[in-house]
Amino acid sequence: MTYLKAGLLINHPDASPISDAVVEIKGERIGRVGAADEIRIPPDADVIDQSSRTVMAALVDPHTHITINNAYGIPLSEHFEIPYTTAVLRGADNLRQDLETGVTTMRACGDRIGIEGQFRDAIERGELVAPRIQACVRALRPSHGTAPFIAFPADGPEELKRKIGENINDGADWTKLFVTNVRDGETYEDYLRGDLTDVAAYSKVEIETAIKFSQDRGVPVCAHAIGGDAMRWAMEAGIESVEHANLLTEQDVDLFVKSGAYLSDPNLQLFFDADTGFESFESWAWHWWRERVGVARELTAKWLPEAVRAGVKVCLATDSTHATLWRDAKCFVGLGLPESEALKAVTVNGAEMLGLADQVGDVVRGKLADLIAVDGNPLEEITSLRDVRMVMKEGTIVHREAA
Repeated sequence: MTYLKAGLLINHPDASPISDAVVEIKGERIGRVGAADEIRIPPDADVIDQSSRTVMAALVDPHTHITINNAYGIPLSEHFEIPYTTAVLRGADNLRQDLETGVTTMRACGDRIGIEGQFRDAIERGELVAPRIQACVRALRPSHGTAPFIAFPADGPEELKRKIGENINDGADWTKLFVTNVRDGETYEDYLRGDLTDVAAYSKVEIETAIKFSQDRGVPVCAHAIGGDAMRWAMEAGIESVEHANLLTEQDVDLFVKSGAYLSDPNLQLFFDADTGFESFESWAWHWWRERVGVARELTAKWLPEAVRAGVKVCLATDSTHATLWRDAKCFVGLGLPESEALKAVTVNGAEMLGLADQVGDVVRGKLADLIAVDGNPLEEITSLRDVRMVMKEGTIVHREAA
């Protein structure tokens, strides 16, 4: 038995934090949780002392690309031109960084064929210390769709069903579709000219067919969807997770509420963080691109807060920038939303969306002992999430800094 002392414990973002708290850890799971005067620690017990820090549930990042990292300063497409071995090594390092910044659960949303499943399985076998991963195996797009470097073509209802079936047979935890954005050309500029639009890539019939086929086989569906008709068709068809939604409108907010879909990865740091976002990329020099980003930025700033207030569950994610989830949380609060909602967006909401609410997301007896300790109180200052000093996954400390 191990006992973790916390100066402050946030067992759930909506609950009152507990001062001078103790978390009892039995193997890989949480035992009793409460104030120090309620839980007696045996004299010879193994004690982890984080009494100068805040302890809370570890973070959930539900949209990542394992081998891509914007920190390398190259266009997204160039990550897929490097040798496979180099990509794998970078992927392992990206996941290490994610883990050390408090993320113990992730969903991979597109990469080279085989990468996601191989990483997931190696982590489950204990061969790599990294966040647990849910994989889409192979993201799908129409031949004329966006991001050809990260998604694979599937045209028409029958081919979509065939490739979704192949993914499921290969162990896919999710089906990932690119339902908006098209491209005309092979260059990176061609890719960007097709990005951040509400142009439908798949037809309504294709979207409905893909979602039903996957769900009938027990596999949930997520979709790259910036806005417009295709995003609405996906929600009307019962999709579980919409990625990005940066051209959100009032009509879309109502549909998110009605459908119960999660709004995942609104890419807040790309739009609102000058250090790591679009403004730091070479493409910012293109006037037409700055104008397009500006439109999406304004709509996100206006309607994302309204969506949260209406009850839409938002899940923050880092996408192609690893170890920076705190930046998205900072931008979320910067839109006028409370710190408690930001904490839900990086913990319980993602856990629920990934079907892991009974395992991770908050500090409750019986759940996995996935915990972090941070300096400061993120319910008062969200940037405290930047200062992760201890990370525990399944009852084992996987990262620790001296007090």
